[in-house]
Amino acid sequence: MAYIRPLSNGNFRADVRLKGIVKNKTFPSEKLAQAWADNIECGIKAILNLDQAQLMALSDDEIYALGGEELFKQLGIDLFAIRHAAKLEAINALSKKKLLQLSVQEIERMGGAELFVKAGKRIRYKTFREVCNEYLARWNKKDYQGQMQRVDYWCNAFGDRIMTDIDIFDLREHVDDMIDAGERTTTINRKKAVLSSVYKFALSRGYVDENLVRSVVVDDDTKRRDRVLSDQERQRLIKACKESHWNKLYLLVIMAMTTGARKGELMNLRWSDVSFKDNTGFLGDTKNGTSRELYLAPVVMTELKRHQEVGAGLIFPSAELPEQPMDFRKAWRNTLKAANISDRDILNPDGSVKLEKFTFHCLRHGFCSALSDSGKEINQIAKLAGHKSIQTTMRYIHQGRDQKRQIVNELALAFNL
Repeated sequence: MAYIRPLSNGNFRADVRLKGIVKNKTFPSEKLAQAWADNIECGIKAILNLDQAQLMALSDDEIYALGGEELFKQLGIDLFAIRHAAKLEAINALSKKKLLQLSVQEIERMGGAELFVKAGKRIRYKTFREVCNEYLARWNKKDYQGQMQRVDYWCNAFGDRIMTDIDIFDLREHVDDMIDAGERTTTINRKKAVLSSVYKFALSRGYVDENLVRSVVVDDDTKRRDRVLSDQERQRLIKACKESHWNKLYLLVIMAMTTGARKGELMNLRWSDVSFKDNTGFLGDTKNGTSRELYLAPVVMTELKRHQEVGAGLIFPSAELPEQPMDFRKAWRNTLKAANISDRDILNPDGSVKLEKFTFHCLRHGFCSALSDSGKEINQIAKLAGHKSIQTTMRYIHQGRDQKRQIVNELALAFNL
């Protein structure tokens, strides 16, 4: 129903209320106000009388004449979905595995990225490197060469991974690695700003749902994680790994515990990198740009032989995409929970950290710390851990009060005191 009422300034206001729709507009004359109200009412009634076939056949001009697409939406009619019903049905029928395998051409042929988003389907074909290349192609500011080099740093870290598969834990772990390597906070924040810029671009293009980088905070109070498992915690973790639904988690964890290798290094290890004759593993491309050899303990070799495969495939492959590493985050979280080891910081009543959370990277800290506690030389630990600098190794070594007291007592004895 339409209402026309005069205003104190001489104009006329038209109010239309029909089928839950409320619209109003001001005109200089009552005649114009009435004509507009009649047109809106006729449009609403006409839209509600259209059947599915007629809605599909509407041209853009006809939609505009009836009140515009917004009016259709207010009446609960999704023209986009109606026009693309057949394509949406085909998209909804796709399995998750097939969605992962779609090429750009196939997506365009099925209606384009917008249609997949409308269907609530995530298109995950964009790798981090592809997004970075697209980002740089649209870079219109100064210092293109400098920005390209800064972006290339992150491409070396995440290059061929599907961008939506990179999560907050991956970013946090990489930042922790930079901290452990002794990089200054200002340097880390500059690198993080470049990554945030890439994510902001990806967000604007619909490749990701949020800018994860904003959640990774680095400031002057950032400290390395000193969390090392106690003997009891270690035994509980090993037991829980053996009982995990992922049958290779135990192998992965004992390899990390006994080699000190980084998660990324282990996840990219292939069967062709393992020498069953020499009980070694070869890392051809490590974080610091050098290759190194892993010396594999008997317990690791036994477990490797149990899973041994012929060929050069990944030792820890994804079940759906064999050329990509396994995403074991859920298995890891469940295992920590089963072992009663917190993956979150445990706080004191005043908000300070009582016990730091345990991450997969902490296994590397435990490796270096255990070697130090057993009396190994710092240069030996550095070589086994793959550190270029002794200063980096020092960050991983945690001496307890008893060990420090013993050192002081031995010094006193040496001085015959």
